[in-house]
Amino acid sequence: MLDLDGNCIMVLNIINVTKKFDNFSLGPINTIFDNNITVVIGSTGSGKTTLINLIAGILKPDTGQIMIDTIDITKQAIEERKIGYVFQDPLLFPHLNVYDNILFGLRKKERKLKEKITYTNKIIDELGIHHLLDRNINNLSGGERQKISLARMLVLNPNIILLDEPLSHIDPIGREKLRRELRSILKKQMVPTIYVTHFEEDVYSLADSIIILENGKIEQNGTFEDLLNNNMRSSSEFTEKILAVGNYLIGEVIYSQHNLTKVKVGENILHAIGKFSCKSQIGMIVKREDILLSREKIITSARNIIFVKIIDMRYTLNMVDVYLRSTNLNLVARITKDAAEELEITIGEHIYAIFKASAPHLIRQENNLH
Repeated sequence: MLDLDGNCIMVLNIINVTKKFDNFSLGPINTIFDNNITVVIGSTGSGKTTLINLIAGILKPDTGQIMIDTIDITKQAIEERKIGYVFQDPLLFPHLNVYDNILFGLRKKERKLKEKITYTNKIIDELGIHHLLDRNINNLSGGERQKISLARMLVLNPNIILLDEPLSHIDPIGREKLRRELRSILKKQMVPTIYVTHFEEDVYSLADSIIILENGKIEQNGTFEDLLNNNMRSSSEFTEKILAVGNYLIGEVIYSQHNLTKVKVGENILHAIGKFSCKSQIGMIVKREDILLSREKIITSARNIIFVKIIDMRYTLNMVDVYLRSTNLNLVARITKDAAEELEITIGEHIYAIFKASAPHLIRQENNLH
């Protein structure tokens, strides 16, 4: 399949796939993965690992088909599928050094091919692990071990990439560092990537789209913005925690100097603290509680003042979630019931949404938009 720019897109198609165990049933699962990063979330036991094990060929479905483009791989052996899999615990060989671990999956003939050497060096550069190549595996940190596992998988140039909670055994500092690098590395592969996680930060930082899996079924499927803007709900407390963050905004940096950045989101220009590359794309979270509402365009130190329409109001305990829309921009503000009564706001009215430049929290940046 080709995209709008004529680039080849690998497509993974899951058609009516089911798998039954003694006390759990997965499916039927119907979904398509394109050459983006799909993060799969859900409660423990919801079927996340079962799903990617079916794709990898570790498990066989009871019914249904798994297709890569027009090729049916449902009954193919694992080694025939050309699928890369990174596990929670990197399965590295202690008797080999880092470089030999990276090359392990390549046939001896391939290791000597000039184009394969060049590609391997490119992966090593992207992961920043040149200084580790002669090291013994036992002398690596958790983050370094996972990078080696990634490199070993990527040099095989897989058609599909599967990652099963790859950051779960890494310390918080190493996890945050690797998370920042991971999206850029995975996006360059231009193949369907499925990432299973229980860290909400992974969702914010990595996902192009999200699948919420609960009790063996796909409960929701869409972009993070879709899930937030449509006020979707989940039976999972973990998923609710992710969706409760409030507002996820994607925009293009049009100005950045002196620690102040202007970001174009839809037709709106927003201000954020920080210095970012012009023409890059950034993703930001703005918490519901950080947005003030006013009937008047008041004089304030807050730099972001947006004229919006109230499209819905949802009452929870003593709070009201007010759903707002401007041109190509959706927001949710959370105010007290008393504040809502004082403002005398109703659905269909226009109002000002106000928040400080310090409110947007950067979660990812992608360069070279143009």
